[in-house]
Amino acid sequence: MKKVLLVDDEILVREGICNRIQWEKEGFIYCGDASDGEMALPLIENLAPDILLTDIKMPFMDGLQLSRIVKEKMPAVKIIILSGHDEFHYAREALRIGVEEYCLKPINAKELLQVLHGVAAKIDMEREEQKNKELLQMRASINQETVKEQLLIDLCSGAIPTADAIHAAEALGIGLIARHYLVVLAELTDEAETHSLFKQLLSDMSGHLHVKRSKKEHVWIIKGEETVGVENTVHSLIRKLKQIEEGLGCILYYGKGTVKGRVQEIAASFSEAEQNKCYHYFLRNRPIVSVDKGGLAGYDRQQVTNFLKMGDASRIDSFVCGYIHSIDKQTGAESKFYWHYLILDMIASVMAVIHESNGDVQAFLSEMAPVEETLLISNTLEEVRACATTVLMLAFQHRERITDKYGELLAKAKDYIDKNFDNPDLSLQAVAAYVNVSPSHFSGIFSQGTGQTFIDYLIKTRIKRAMELLKTTSAKSYEIAAMVGYNDPHYFNTVFKKITGVTTKVFRNQA
Repeated sequence: MKKVLLVDDEILVREGICNRIQWEKEGFIYCGDASDGEMALPLIENLAPDILLTDIKMPFMDGLQLSRIVKEKMPAVKIIILSGHDEFHYAREALRIGVEEYCLKPINAKELLQVLHGVAAKIDMEREEQKNKELLQMRASINQETVKEQLLIDLCSGAIPTADAIHAAEALGIGLIARHYLVVLAELTDEAETHSLFKQLLSDMSGHLHVKRSKKEHVWIIKGEETVGVENTVHSLIRKLKQIEEGLGCILYYGKGTVKGRVQEIAASFSEAEQNKCYHYFLRNRPIVSVDKGGLAGYDRQQVTNFLKMGDASRIDSFVCGYIHSIDKQTGAESKFYWHYLILDMIASVMAVIHESNGDVQAFLSEMAPVEETLLISNTLEEVRACATTVLMLAFQHRERITDKYGELLAKAKDYIDKNFDNPDLSLQAVAAYVNVSPSHFSGIFSQGTGQTFIDYLIKTRIKRAMELLKTTSAKSYEIAAMVGYNDPHYFNTVFKKITGVTTKVFRNQA
C-alpha cells in the first residue's frame, strides 16, 4: 500500500478528503495531514509518505515552497498539487519543481482516486525498473569480478603481456601502475576464511590487489611507491595471518616474494612466494623422530623462542651448550644435515620473533648470510655450536634495538596498566590505543621489552595488589576481587591460587 499525506490550510477540505475515500480498500494508507508546509515537514520526515497531496496557498509555508524542499530531501516522494488557482505561472513552477499532477479544486473523490491510482502505478513501475537495474548491475559486477580475477591470475603466471595487462586493468578500473610490487601467498582453512580477523584483513588490504587463486589459496599483489612502504604492508599482512593462526589454533602456510619494479616481474615475485611458502611448509611439517630411526628429533622451537623473548644475553653461551648437549644426548644425532637443519630452524624462529615485534627482518636476514655460508662448511659439533651462538647474539642485538626504540612507550604502557589494573575492561587493545600503536604491534613490543606477555603482566600486577590487600585489610575475597579488576570472584580465586600456590584464605592466615 502507498502512504498518502495531505497538506491543506482548510480543515473542511482535510476532513472531506480523509472521510470521503475508503483508503485501505483502494490500496492506500492515509498516514496524516497538516495545515501548512511548515507543520508538514516533520511529519513527512517521520512518516515517509509515498504521495504528498498539497494545496498551494497556505500561511507560513506555501505548497510550492514545501514541494521544493521535499523534492530536494526526498526525491522519491510523488507530489500532487490541489489548487484553487489556475494561473499559468503556478502550473509552470510546479512543473519545474517536478510535481506529478496539478489538479484544480474542487475535485471529487472519484477524480482524486483516478489521479492517485495513476501516480501509484508510476511508483510501482519506477520501483520495478530500479529493481531490474540493480539486478543488472549486480550481474555486471559479478562478471567484472570474474574478469578481474582472471587478469590477476594471468599476471601471477606471466600469461599476459604487460601492455595487455595495463589496458585490461584500466578497463576494469584497477589501479595497477606502481613503482614497486611484491606478491604474498597464503593457504587458508575454511574456518580461517570465515574468521572476523580475516574479513578485517581483507578490508585493511583493500588498497592492494587480491585474488582467490584456488579453493584455499589467496594471493595479494602489494604495490606502492616506496620499497619500505611495500615491505611494511607485507609485514602487517603476515602479522595478521599469524593472529588468525593464534586465534584459531591452527597452522596456515604463507610465503612472500621480493620487491619488483616492473609489472612483468610480478610473476617472478609470485614464483618466489610459492617457493617461500613451500619452505614455510617444510619447516612447519618437519619430521620429529630420531635420525637413527629415519628422521629428526629433539628440537624444541618453543624453548628457543622463549629464550629469545625472555632470556638474558649473558647466558647465550650456556644456553647453546646446554641446548645442543641436550639434543645430542636425546638423539645421538651425528647427521650433518640434522645440525644444519637445526640452525636453519633457529634462524626461522628468530625471524618470527623479530617480525612479531615489528623489527627489521630483512636486516637480520642480511646478517645471516655469512652465518649460513659458514654453516655449509661446518663439519663438527663445535662449529655448529659457534653458528648457533652467532645467530642468538645477532638476535639479542636486534632485541636490544627494539627495546631501546620503544623504551619510553613501554614505560608509558606499564604506568597506564599500574594505574588502571582495577578496571575489569582493561585490555591489550585499550593500552595499545593509549600509547597510539596497533594492538598486534604493541603485543610484540611488550613481550620483547618486558619478557612476558601483556596478559601475564596484567595478571601479576592484579595478584600483587590482591596480596597487599589481603595482608593490610579485612576485606573479603570477593571484595578484593572487585578492587583488582575481577568481576568473577571464583575466577579471581582460581588465578590467585595458580600464581601463589595457595588460596586467598590460606595466604591471609600465613601473612
